[in-house]
Amino acid sequence: MKQVDLDKPVIFISMGDPAGIGPEIIINSFLKDKNLFNICTPVVIGSLSILSYYCSKKDLLLPVKDIKNLSINNKINVINIDTDKKIIPGKHDKYCGRLSIKYLEYATKLVLNNNRTAIVTAPVSKETIMSAGINFSGHTEYIAKLSDVKSVAMLMVSKYNKVLLVTRHIPLKNVSKVLSIELITQQIEIVCDTLKKYFKLKTPKIIMCNFNPHQGENGRIGDEEKKIIEPAIIKLNKSGISAKGPIPTYKAFISPSDLIVCYYHDQAMIPLKLLYGLKFVNLTCGLPFIRTSPSHGVAYDIAGKNIADPTSMIDAIKLASQLITNL
Repeated sequence: MKQVDLDKPVIFISMGDPAGIGPEIIINSFLKDKNLFNICTPVVIGSLSILSYYCSKKDLLLPVKDIKNLSINNKINVINIDTDKKIIPGKHDKYCGRLSIKYLEYATKLVLNNNRTAIVTAPVSKETIMSAGINFSGHTEYIAKLSDVKSVAMLMVSKYNKVLLVTRHIPLKNVSKVLSIELITQQIEIVCDTLKKYFKLKTPKIIMCNFNPHQGENGRIGDEEKKIIEPAIIKLNKSGISAKGPIPTYKAFISPSDLIVCYYHDQAMIPLKLLYGLKFVNLTCGLPFIRTSPSHGVAYDIAGKNIADPTSMIDAIKLASQLITNL
């Protein structure tokens, strides 16, 4: 496949669930923030008919057969994957689940075969994809498998905080069962490589959150701090990675650091949502390319109403473009 050779980074955007808000926030990102065209060349992998439904300026969309002849002049390039079924916004449909995966697989192949490119993924529904008989635990894991990468990490990036989720989409009751010294150190090492390579942080300063209330009170209400987290901190420091803690989560979010380490989904997401709303982005660390996504889901309840906020999608495109430029 021909390599993309443009002055600006090429951002492949997987359209996500066609019945969700993905198509809408993609279109409205470029309508709301025209500067996006100055920092990247966008290529949406999706269905042109669905994108057109949300686009008042039809000349904004440019169908392209492949990536050999991309427009760099204020156009959204679209590699069209046709639909043979009418898509109803907001309706859960296994057909939409299959389309979501088609877009994702196509975009991943493109980014794997072209330099100075990144992938931004619009939201998908795990439930809808799994209803189509596809084994899918999340974008992060699926893209890692497509890329033949064994271990990746989920990093949330906001203006003031970068937050690692050591575990991702698993039941809360299982978190303590899978948490280990090895898992914590592995996840932090993956993220530190990203911080050094893309954010130019030579020695990232890491703060570890507690797992139990009051750090477990010396084992009286939980021993994960004593048996897992504190030994992990010692191991990290011996290897040259600067880590401190554990401290309460609220304190971690108001303390200076380059990385906050949380152990389960909501431990990270609740403070992030409260502090930043939609102004943060999901970045997958450990892949051979850059992948970002907005910090929200498919929002079936408002799909098709043209009221979805594109803020996080805009920031996801900006971050992907910035990190390519940083290389």
